[in-house]
Amino acid sequence: MTMTARFGKRQRLLCAFACAMLPGLGATAEASDWYLRAALGVEQSNDAEFFDRDCASQQPAALFGCVRGDDGRPLGAYGDFGRYPLLEVAFGKRLLPWLRTDLSLGYRFDSDYQGNANFLSVGTHEPVSADFESWSGMVNAFVDLAPLIEADLGRFQPFVGVGAGLAYNQLGKVTYRFPQNPYRHKLSVTPGGERTSFTYRLTAGTGIRLTDSLMLDLAVAYTDLGKVGTNAGVMAMNHVPMGIPIDETETDLRALGVSVGLRYGF
Repeated sequence: MTMTARFGKRQRLLCAFACAMLPGLGATAEASDWYLRAALGVEQSNDAEFFDRDCASQQPAALFGCVRGDDGRPLGAYGDFGRYPLLEVAFGKRLLPWLRTDLSLGYRFDSDYQGNANFLSVGTHEPVSADFESWSGMVNAFVDLAPLIEADLGRFQPFVGVGAGLAYNQLGKVTYRFPQNPYRHKLSVTPGGERTSFTYRLTAGTGIRLTDSLMLDLAVAYTDLGKVGTNAGVMAMNHVPMGIPIDETETDLRALGVSVGLRYGF
């Protein structure tokens, strides 16, 4: 994908995000039980290690195999997905004074996996890189604590929440470099891959009432996006023009994040 195309896609997403937030900016009427929610956040990936789906696979061959590297750890790629933005929109309903639920769609983008592999006899500097993005759909439930304990906290409405659903995780081609290798093998590129995984999220935060219909939401969350991996295919190598068949590799993606958003009741 060209940089121009990626930029245009992000502009459209940001425009959609802004449009989702606009209806509530001038609202002052009494809110009903239904609401729209839109949020912008950033997440920081936990450690994410890529290993073979089956380290004993021979046809196609496992990328790493069932052995340990010079550092004593199983052969693999050790790194994380870094820090990346999150856009989310949701449509929901308050079921009880203290309980609300919604359906959300989230998009995570502009993420780059960065790590280091530990293959044998090619040096200790073995950088690994790949692009990543993810779509997620979740069912969320939130408990608003002030009405639950019958406390008057003024404009502040603290809440906790849990969500579960599916994530569609897309990983680009994974590049392995071996700049210290004394032999011709300096570069390997495996296929990218897609995974549809169970995802869940735990949230805590507070709403800050701006008008009768409009709430500012500040939140922190732990999210498990499930599996991210490469598909089986041909691995390109700088010294093997035809490449070699290679099996799948996988990791788990878990992250901590913060977000700010608006919730509009109508």
